[in-house]
Amino acid sequence: MNGINRPYQLAMYDPQHQLFFSYNVGEDTKDTFGIAYVKEHDTMPTEVHGIKNGFALAVNRHDKKIYFGGNDGVYQADLTKFEGVKYIIENKDIWDIFYHENKLYFIEYPSLHLHVYDIEKKNFTNHEHIKEKIYQFVIDGERDTFITTKEGLFEIKSNSNKTIPYSGPKVFRAIEVNHKGVAYFCAKNGIYIADKSNHVLIEIASIKNIFGLTFDAEDNIIYSNPHEIVKLLRHDCK
Repeated sequence: MNGINRPYQLAMYDPQHQLFFSYNVGEDTKDTFGIAYVKEHDTMPTEVHGIKNGFALAVNRHDKKIYFGGNDGVYQADLTKFEGVKYIIENKDIWDIFYHENKLYFIEYPSLHLHVYDIEKKNFTNHEHIKEKIYQFVIDGERDTFITTKEGLFEIKSNSNKTIPYSGPKVFRAIEVNHKGVAYFCAKNGIYIADKSNHVLIEIASIKNIFGLTFDAEDNIIYSNPHEIVKLLRHDCK
C-alpha cells in the first residue's frame, strides 16, 4: 500500500488480516501522528479515532487485544469486535510499547524510561533492573531481552541483569519478534537478526529508509518506508 505519509510502527492481527500502523497526519516538518488499519483487499485505510497523537502499537494475540500509545496514555481495543478504544494508562506520553505474558512494557517520553504495566492487576511500576534511557525493548522466544540506547544494541540474558553489547549498527528504528520468537532489528538501511553466540548482527535484507516492521501469519516480513508499506515474500533460490 502506498500514498501513506510516513508510516512508522506496524502491528499485525493475523486472524482478520488486519494491519495497524501509525503515520504522520500533519506536515512533514511536524510530528503529529494518528493510527489507522487496513484489512485484506482494502484500498483505503480506516482511521482509529480517540487516540491523541497515537504512535505506539502492540498486539496481544492470546486475548485478541491491541494497545495504542499516544500523548496522554495507553488505550486498549478488542480485536474481535473493533468498536472503539478504552483508556487503561493515563497521563503518560508513550514512545514505545511491547506486550509479553500479560504485561505491557512501555517507554515514556521524554524520559525514555521503561515501565511495566500488569494487565491483571491494572497497575504499573518502573522496570526493576533497566534504569537507563532506552529507545526500544523486546523479549524474544528464549526470554532474552534486547534494548537499544544511544550507544547501540544490548542483550540481557533471561537469567542475568548484565547488558551485553552487540557490534554492528548503532541506530535502530524498530525491533520486532516474529511468531517463532526470533527478534528482528531495523536499522536505517537494513534488517538484521542476532547471532546470539557471537553478539553480532547479521544482515538479512538491505533496504533503505525503513521505519517500521511486523510479520504476517507465515512470518513474511512487512516493513514501512516514508511513503508505503511493503510485504517481502520468500522465493526459492535456484
